[in-house]
Amino acid sequence: MKTNSLFKKIFAGSLALVSALTIGTTAFAAKTKIADVSQYQGNINWSKASKDLRMTIIRVKHGNPGDRDYRVDPKRNVNANGAHKYGVPFGQYDFTEFNSSKDAVNDARQFYALSNKNAKFYALDNEKRVSGAKGSEQSYVNAWYSTMRKLTNKPLVYYSYQSYVSLHKINASKFNGSWIANYSKKPNVPTDLWQYSSTGSLSGISGHVDLSRTVNNSKVTSWYTNTPKDTYFTSVSNGQKLRVTRNVNKYKTANLTGKTGSLKYNTIVTAKSIARSTGGTYRIQLSDGSYMTANKSYVQVQ
Repeated sequence: MKTNSLFKKIFAGSLALVSALTIGTTAFAAKTKIADVSQYQGNINWSKASKDLRMTIIRVKHGNPGDRDYRVDPKRNVNANGAHKYGVPFGQYDFTEFNSSKDAVNDARQFYALSNKNAKFYALDNEKRVSGAKGSEQSYVNAWYSTMRKLTNKPLVYYSYQSYVSLHKINASKFNGSWIANYSKKPNVPTDLWQYSSTGSLSGISGHVDLSRTVNNSKVTSWYTNTPKDTYFTSVSNGQKLRVTRNVNKYKTANLTGKTGSLKYNTIVTAKSIARSTGGTYRIQLSDGSYMTANKSYVQVQ
């Protein structure tokens, strides 16, 4: 009788363990979809979407100031915060309409300034050429890439349609990877991530959504798992010119207390010296005596 009771307990425990493992495996397996989202997906239920998503790529803006159809995506922060809250790794993308290399530089700076600090990587969405643009599309792509590489050491990904890449003979080998759309079959141009559908479905979204699948799984995974840590300036020269790359505040102290003003992205400031907070974090003292972050994600050498 005792032996039978013990057997029943062991058997019941085994079933519980198998059940738990099965549920865990099923839950993990469910997180297989890769979707890109924007304002056109409306109000996303990120609690539900997170059950399906392996990762997501979120739009920040469409075009550049001066473009006829320029707009900042009104859902960029809502979507970034929702994905982050529910543990969905995300990158962000910049839909561009270049008309010159200078335009590409300004576009990259604004895109970076509007991006979310929790983004794991950044993608250039290069699928539309402005009428009247005279330079080569490759030169515009290179200008965007070079500007972004100076702003961040996070992965940079190139996105376009197979037909657009072929038409303009785009070489994206400098990027950390490529993401190509072709809805009929696998792209015949180099790609690590294949956007295969514009009519996909996803929990938490009513209506269609773009879906992608990996071609080079290890490379795509590296975009959101090998995110570099923030680095800080540890020295500056008195009088050195620096460019603010994201909107930041100025403070009375190196502990960043007593706000004295704000600095808009692209503002050029003059450094005086390096200081440290009571916790040891590096700060930049400006020529007016105020202090700002020394995080290189927010400021760069001019």
